[in-house]
Amino acid sequence: MTRRLILPAVLLLGLTACSSSTSDDESTPAASASQSPEQVTCEGFYEGTGTPLAERTESARAALSGGEVVDDTAYTEVNALEQRLTELGRNAPADLTSLLEDLKAPFTEAVAAVNEARAEADPETGEVTFPDLAQIDVAGSEAAQGEIDSACSAAGYEA
Repeated sequence: MTRRLILPAVLLLGLTACSSSTSDDESTPAASASQSPEQVTCEGFYEGTGTPLAERTESARAALSGGEVVDDTAYTEVNALEQRLTELGRNAPADLTSLLEDLKAPFTEAVAAVNEARAEADPETGEVTFPDLAQIDVAGSEAAQGEIDSACSAAGYEA
């Protein structure tokens, strides 16, 4: 009888230890007392989990302009990146928010083009003609990334 009660009690304690009253959402870095909102946004752009957004942005721009985004597999990274940049911009100071909007503009355009193509899928076969995303201008995004570099440097962010 005692053995039957011990196992559920141990499992319950184990589950309690695994739970947390704090949020597990780490999509936006938390500001420390010594960091400005600009520095927090810059940290989210240049650091973070996995490949930094700055690096992913450069790669996605190169893929778009190089005509490499030709199917859903390649498009998935562009779509995910656009969403992450949107999320980062939600908590960013106004000056960085506008730069992030410029930065993600070609990715937003790509997402809109793919969504439009999916809406125009052949009703009988469901076949989607993937749009030519190589025509999307990425120059403004490139310039915005340079401005983000400068703004983060001016805010005292050190990579």
